[in-house]
Amino acid sequence: MANNDTVGDIFGWVGTGISTFFYIAPVVPFLKLIKGEITCKESPGILLICSFMNCILWGDYGLLLDRFLIYFANGIGGVITLIWIVIFIIHFVDKKFGIALLYNLILIIAIVGIAMLFFFIVPYQVTGKIAMVFNVLMYASPGEKMFTVCKTGNYKLIPIWSTLGGTACSACWMIYGIYFVDWNQIIPNGLGVLFSILQIIVFLFYKIKNGNNGTEVKEEDSSEV
Repeated sequence: MANNDTVGDIFGWVGTGISTFFYIAPVVPFLKLIKGEITCKESPGILLICSFMNCILWGDYGLLLDRFLIYFANGIGGVITLIWIVIFIIHFVDKKFGIALLYNLILIIAIVGIAMLFFFIVPYQVTGKIAMVFNVLMYASPGEKMFTVCKTGNYKLIPIWSTLGGTACSACWMIYGIYFVDWNQIIPNGLGVLFSILQIIVFLFYKIKNGNNGTEVKEEDSSEV
């Protein structure tokens, strides 16, 4: 019979795989940004910064606890997200590469500073609590869209496949946290499962109620971490 660490690691690996797909997801809006089909205001710039901060904090937390899967998953997410941020900055300054280089150097210095601060100075318990807050905020962010669905009846505003994937991802990391009795992971990912289930319930309720007669609204490209 597999021990707790082995079973927990299985869920951690599955969660890592699902998370990676979410980090890659912004490829669609960023291809549109590169082609000039959308502007920086229409791309998920702020969400990427929050996602990147989330990766730094969880990566430091995993290193401090020597939990390979935590810092591995967030390391992958951090690298992919940083690529999107660099592309965003280049287009934000209208492809003025000298200014873009300066902004990116400032960004890298800030990243190194934040990472060193939380790794060498801030206790891992504090790092875990701050990372938990970031996670909860990111999981709760689709709530505005859910309220819009309740007002308009347009269930198509909820990206159901992304929501189902998010549910599976949160559930895997919640179970991983349970096996290691880590409340910093159990609480935010448990709330992530709850928020996702609420979105699924709202989606199904209005889909059944309105059928295919829901109001057609142009959806914005979005992504989660």
